[in-house]
Amino acid sequence: MELLDRYLKAVKFWLPNEQKQDIIAELSEDIRSQIEDKESELGRQLSDAEIETILKKGGPPMLVAQRYLPPRYLIGPGLFPIYWLILRAGWICFFAPWLILGIGAEIFASPRGSGHFQGMLEPFLRALLINFAAMTGVFALLDRYQAKRWVNNWTPRNLPAVRDPNRVPRSSSISELAWYLMLLLWWVNLLRIPAIPGVNIAMAPAISRLYWPILALVLCQGTIACLNAFQPHWNPRRAAVRGIVDGLSLLVVGYLLAVWLQGGTFVTVTSLKLSSAEIAAAQKGITYGWSVLLLIWAAASYAARVFQDARRATSKPPIRNWALRLLVGE
Repeated sequence: MELLDRYLKAVKFWLPNEQKQDIIAELSEDIRSQIEDKESELGRQLSDAEIETILKKGGPPMLVAQRYLPPRYLIGPGLFPIYWLILRAGWICFFAPWLILGIGAEIFASPRGSGHFQGMLEPFLRALLINFAAMTGVFALLDRYQAKRWVNNWTPRNLPAVRDPNRVPRSSSISELAWYLMLLLWWVNLLRIPAIPGVNIAMAPAISRLYWPILALVLCQGTIACLNAFQPHWNPRRAAVRGIVDGLSLLVVGYLLAVWLQGGTFVTVTSLKLSSAEIAAAQKGITYGWSVLLLIWAAASYAARVFQDARRATSKPPIRNWALRLLVGE
């Protein structure tokens, strides 16, 4: 019963985490009972159109899920789950990185704590408030004028198909392969960054001593991504191999972050045109950009992948949390 599986999956997405399994089990039993009663009455199996009629009587998945949530008043149960999902996604994906990077930049610019955080927080809080008010107003208007119309026009056939949690999206494998190929070409100095006249930028000793380990890890990651592109389905052995490679990559990222936290630099800048102070500032600026914008994200991503790979390696399904999926790139 593909339509029923898709319906239950859609309802489960909007349910509270602590009650998902119990509610879905109860709902599944109730709907299957209705289907069995109808089949006994007709003496045959129901068609997809007849199952669709039964599901439509139950209502749209979000409304079914809302019966188990506390009531909301400004935005009704038809649209509140979408409103809350979009609002949280904006806060986590846009405003939280803005705040973290702003604080990091303030600390870097004022290492002795002499920075003025108030000047940074005022525009942040203003933008956050405007975003909240605008989003709430738009959804309140939609709920007032469009919710009933949307409820009456929905159909189970438009629900997304049930996704195999161990299937690898080819798009993510190809993009990952392209990234590691570019990184490999840059690491072996075949893909060069445009030079600055009179300025020479080279790897610092803390980085150059990791040349071969990083090269081996990039080759391994690229090979796994290539294999996933042609055989897009995880098995415990392949998940275990990637988990080991990700764990080693996480150690390398941790080492680089430790170098940065101890005041080290990732590059050595030499130039006859720059003063010693300007060279030191350039080295710190490049290192800071790599540390905050790349290494912290890489650390979170590799940690999430190790967690998911460990579950797959032990034949457990991966956690279908949207934040984990974002970090893992699935």
